Formats: sequence, C-alpha cells, structure tokens
Amino acid sequence: MAAGTRSEAKRWYQKTWDPDRTVGDWFALLANSGWGYPGWPTEWFGRGMDRVDVRAVREERKKLGALAPPSGIGPSLLAPMLFRHGTDDQMRRFLPAMAWKGETFCQMLSEPEAGSDLAGVTTTATLDGDEWVINGSKIWTSKANEVDYGMLLARTDPKAPKHSGLTFFLIARDQPGIDIRPLRTMTGAASFNQVFFDEARIPVDNVIGIPEDGWTVTRTFLALEKNSYNPDAHEGGPFGKVDLNQTCAQLQEREQGRRSAAAQGRGAGQLIADLIDKHGHGITELTRARRAQLHTWRRVMGYTNQRVRASRRQGNPLPGFEGPMSKLTVSTITREQRDLGLETQGPHGMLSDEHGASGQFHHFFLSSPAISIAG
Repeated sequence: MAAGTRSEAKRWYQKTWDPDRTVGDWFALLANSGWGYPGWPTEWFGRGMDRVDVRAVREERKKLGALAPPSGIGPSLLAPMLFRHGTDDQMRRFLPAMAWKGETFCQMLSEPEAGSDLAGVTTTATLDGDEWVINGSKIWTSKANEVDYGMLLARTDPKAPKHSGLTFFLIARDQPGIDIRPLRTMTGAASFNQVFFDEARIPVDNVIGIPEDGWTVTRTFLALEKNSYNPDAHEGGPFGKVDLNQTCAQLQEREQGRRSAAAQGRGAGQLIADLIDKHGHGITELTRARRAQLHTWRRVMGYTNQRVRASRRQGNPLPGFEGPMSKLTVSTITREQRDLGLETQGPHGMLSDEHGASGQFHHFFLSSPAISIAG
C-alpha cells in the first residue's frame, strides 16, 4: 500500500507545492486535501492512513522541500482526543483552527499540590447558566502566555470520589480572570508558567467528553502524551504562532535559521561522543561500559517505538504499556547521558564553559531533571 500512497503523494506535492504561496493558503490546501494530516479520518481533513502510509507521505513531502503542516499539542494531542471524545461541532470548530487558521493550544493539568497524583486536582468549575466558572491554579504550563486555548482539567463535583467529579475543558486564554506568571528554572530560562484562575469562564460547549467523566478523557490525553516521545507523533512543521500572510519561503527561511541555531547546541549523544574523542586518553573501561549501556538503552527505545507502530497497524488507536515504557526509557537515557558526560569531562564538567563543549553540557545537566518530571 505504501508504494501507491507514495506515488500519489509525490504527484500531489509536485503539482501543488509553491514556496511563493502564503502560509495560510498552503496550510488550507494541506488540510482540505487530506495530505497535511493523512492519518486523520477522511471526514475530518485526513485520509485515514495507517502509520506506514503516513510516513511515506511525510518522506515525499520532505524530498520536495515542501512546508510541513502546523505541529504542536493541537495536531498531536488535541485532535486525536477530539476524534475519540469530541462532538461534531467541536471538531468543526477546532480542527480547522489548528490545521490552517493558526490557533495554538497548551495543557493545563498539573497543580502545585497535584502533579503525579493528577486526579487530586482542586481547581474548581461551577456551572453558571451556559458557562462554567473556573477558580484555582495550574503549574508547569509551557507556552501558556502565547497560546489561544488551554486543555484544562477541573473538579466539577467536590463531593464525588477523587477520580469521578472531574471534567475536561478547552478554555480561552485571553480573557479576564486569567493571570499567567513565568517560572524561572535552574537554567535561567522561563519556559514554564503558573496560571491563576479567578472567575474565568468557559462556554458549556467547550466540555470535552461528558461532564463528571473528565478522568476518562485525561487518560486518553496521558496515553497520547506518552506516545509523543515517539518521533512519528509529530509532523515536524512550525510549532506555535506564525504569520499566515508571509510566504512559505519566508517562513522556511526563519525556521531554518532557528533550527541551525539550535543545532549549534549538539544533541547530548553527539556531544558525549565528541567529548570522548577529545578526552579519550583519560577514558576508563567503566566509562566505555557505560557508553555501551547507553547505546543499549537507545536500541530499547527504538524497539519500543516499533512495537507502538505495530500496535497501530493492528488497529489499536492508543498505545498500551509501550507509551509509559517510552517515557521511562527517555528519562533513563537522559540521566545516563548526563552522568556519562560529567564522568567523561571530569572537573571540566562542572564549569559553565566546560572544555570542549562550549557550555552546552552544563545547560543539559541543569535541564535534565525536567525530563523525568514532565509529560
């Protein structure tokens, strides 16, 4: 099947791709043709393809150098949640918004006293006519100050058992009653935020799933989020808000500049390999053994992702235990890379401008604990 799909995708992209189109026009073409998100259902801007065919389409797009559709939490997490729990009206409202109209989303789940025990959230939602009134606080929210909507878990029945009285919402960020404050981490960056709700409001139509059954929707979200560590979960397009009136060529040039700057901070694996080459004379047998162990963990990650793909081909819409396994493996790999990098450099690894790494490993060391906590 992939061969036929590949040929059809190639013909469509060759006929349609024009870097001088505006970004908005191109995103609309991708969505309305189904080639932007070919894994989505045919009735909702997709082609109902399995993972193998989706990958073939993506490869043909990349060969031609065509701009990818929008990436991020909307297409990778909210869309499959809506396919499973949303109403037709919600899909008509939010799928075009995320696919070509530039709307962006974030998650608003964790709270200062409810992180790992997510069902213990205390943010409340009280029905007032045709709106829900929200009071409480969420924390560790990435891009909360930039997005249009947040995916919010709130308690709608404080008397119900912990996992029962919950409802899942989409809340508009830009409204009175929402106060967003940045959280600065050890690296000096403020990529997370705390969000405070004081009588913020949500239309009743923005409940995802059934009121009081928000934990079911949340479990779907968490399963999808764990699977997002599989690199196939994202299209690789622009992440966040973009100017839809610029040309595709202009956006690609900016994206390439951003990625080139990020690439100067080499990936941790390549950075460690470079450091070992540089400090090779002082590398012990134990260090070499740990490097072999790290390689083994990466292979485990690859095999786990293959199991996820096989499960999808068999018609399972959500990952099972493979999703949490992927998350745990990523966390383990991150810790192993951190420890091996420090061991390789010796005293230099404690410096912000460590020898041979231009301060990159110091930044990785400070940011690595977040991988075990986030997601």
